[in-house]
Amino acid sequence: MAAIGRIRKHSTILLIVVAGALLAFILGDFGRKGGNSKLQDKFIVVGKNNISYTEYMQQYNAYRELVKQRENRNLSSEEDFQLGTQLYESLVDSILLADESERLGITVTNEEVRDLVSGPNAHQYAQRFFSDGTSYNMQLANQFLDNMDQYDTTIRNQYLELERYIVREAAINKYFNLLTKSFYIPKAMVKKMQAENSLKADIDFVQLPYSHELVSDDKISVSQSDVKKWYEDNKFRFKQDKEYREVEYVIFRVEPSIGDLQDIEKEVNQMYTEFATSERPQDFVNRMVDTRYDSTYKKPGELMPALDTVLFNAPAGTLVEPFVDGNMWVFAKLLNIKERPDSLNVNFMFIADLGVQGNGRTPAEAAMMVDSAMEALRQGEDFVAVANKYSDIPIEGQPDEGRIWMEDGIGDGQLFFDTLYTHPEGSLVQYKHQGGTYIFRVNARSAFNKKIQVAIGKKEIAPSRETIDNIESRANTFVNGLATISDFDKAASAQNLDKRSFERVEEMTYTLPGLNVTSRDIVHWIYDKNTKKGDVSSVFSTEGAYVVVALKGIYPKGYMSLDQEQIKNYCETMAKRDKKAAKLEEMLNKDLKQGASLETIASKYKAENEQASVTYADRNFSHFGLEDKMIGQLMGQQAGSTKVYIGDMGVYVIKINKIDVPSLDVNAHDENEDMLVQQYQMMMQSRVQNQTTPALKKMVKIKDNRPLVY
Repeated sequence: MAAIGRIRKHSTILLIVVAGALLAFILGDFGRKGGNSKLQDKFIVVGKNNISYTEYMQQYNAYRELVKQRENRNLSSEEDFQLGTQLYESLVDSILLADESERLGITVTNEEVRDLVSGPNAHQYAQRFFSDGTSYNMQLANQFLDNMDQYDTTIRNQYLELERYIVREAAINKYFNLLTKSFYIPKAMVKKMQAENSLKADIDFVQLPYSHELVSDDKISVSQSDVKKWYEDNKFRFKQDKEYREVEYVIFRVEPSIGDLQDIEKEVNQMYTEFATSERPQDFVNRMVDTRYDSTYKKPGELMPALDTVLFNAPAGTLVEPFVDGNMWVFAKLLNIKERPDSLNVNFMFIADLGVQGNGRTPAEAAMMVDSAMEALRQGEDFVAVANKYSDIPIEGQPDEGRIWMEDGIGDGQLFFDTLYTHPEGSLVQYKHQGGTYIFRVNARSAFNKKIQVAIGKKEIAPSRETIDNIESRANTFVNGLATISDFDKAASAQNLDKRSFERVEEMTYTLPGLNVTSRDIVHWIYDKNTKKGDVSSVFSTEGAYVVVALKGIYPKGYMSLDQEQIKNYCETMAKRDKKAAKLEEMLNKDLKQGASLETIASKYKAENEQASVTYADRNFSHFGLEDKMIGQLMGQQAGSTKVYIGDMGVYVIKINKIDVPSLDVNAHDENEDMLVQQYQMMMQSRVQNQTTPALKKMVKIKDNRPLVY
């Protein structure tokens, strides 16, 4: 049990790793139904599977607590929101893959589970769970599985959660392996593809760009029918899987005025004068609005750099004068310097006073129990045996026989740590605490290091109430009388405001660019059924800013419409490009028919006669950019040919001087062929991993009701 106890110390970290890696696979059956509300029952719908709001929140809260424990801090609202997004994606992926696995009859047998958890090639997370402190202990794993009912509920639940993850991952891996193994590529085909990729052409060429003066925009016009035809021919380019909305907005920053900055600096200097002469600077810090005294001792690197550099090489009593760090004025005093360990390993027991734990004992009886326990320990009796006899906190069944690790500066046990770290290993220490007496045995201490205790005062650099009111008034004055987006644009231009735009606002967008906090209230307005294209909002108050928004466009799920401005502009540009290409192609073909050389063509059109070597595997052509389609056409020609090619970057006249065609003998042995086949198999495996769930999502109906509550 000692090893399992050590595992428990790290089990929270382990489960966080699991949740972060593949959270979807530790989730259970989401097909249950309950309650009468449609939103409650069908908060998230994936095909025929429903996830209720209650189930979603249970998973979210569990995931959030794991992350909070890992970070050892509270999470910001944005981090909370992003965790919800990660959970949603994981839930959907989990359901899709689980349905596919079940449909195909993929299972993980009990024997396989046992082997994955306690076999010689156990899953990496099982190896970490059943570690003896240095490495995986297979004997310990089997001992645990054979005697699970002897371990406390917390450890069993942590193991069962881990097992669920391992089983689900194993099933999904079988599914992915099934897909991957269905792909087979013969060695002869690999050789042929490698040969084709090595196909090389040495060429001379002239390129005329679409910006050429002969086809400048003022010389080429397109009709509405041309634009519409290009749109219809290329409609596949404009399909989107969700709705987007386009907005314009202005931000009125709530920032301190020059007068505010001067007043704050004056106040900070006055505070520092009092702080520097205070007999108890820690009490002074606790009286400040923007900070609280932190009594913990810090190692190098744990303080902000401006304090860390100065104070770790200074004597106690050193003062740091006020300086600006971000949006704070900061000053400090070095109070103490000590050598302290980072952690302690201790055993403990607790003997409660009268009325605590329902023991009914008198204070004298409690004192006698403490004395008896201490005497037994001094006589060399086993700590666990003594604790089981006297302690009001049960020790039997606790991990590692009641041994715990205490860390300096972490958790509510700092008072215990400050007392215990000064006692050598093997010491017995009584600690009178509210409600009773603790008895500790110090088992081990980590190495001692230099640490410092610092009183740090902080004052936020924030705008005054008068400044905030003035900025709010300015925002309200701006929006007053604005009925349409045209009014919005004119007013923003007239007042020289910083107008911003965002073309792809989704229903679950967290914040707009330029805002450092949630914009969910704004997004709710943008997607409200009563908000119409062209509407202007009232003033939104966010942390640090006031915002006014105008809804410029609504782009529904499906094919984007030619009526949408950016689509129309793009199609018009591309239709015009095609006309430019046709005109340049006609001129260049005429020149070639008349026997013009590349030198003549280059001179006539004020272009360069260039040379290059191109392979079939290339995607970029020379220095012009992506021209993979044109390169593919080029490689199908014969050496000695001169032709006109239409590319994405311009129109080319290319003379093929030489084409090197690698020899190909599919029956010849190639020492690299096995490696090449393996590379193609790995490429296919990567495609399976990356493209399976997106493909499955297109095959089922998915309904996400999170925007209704977030």
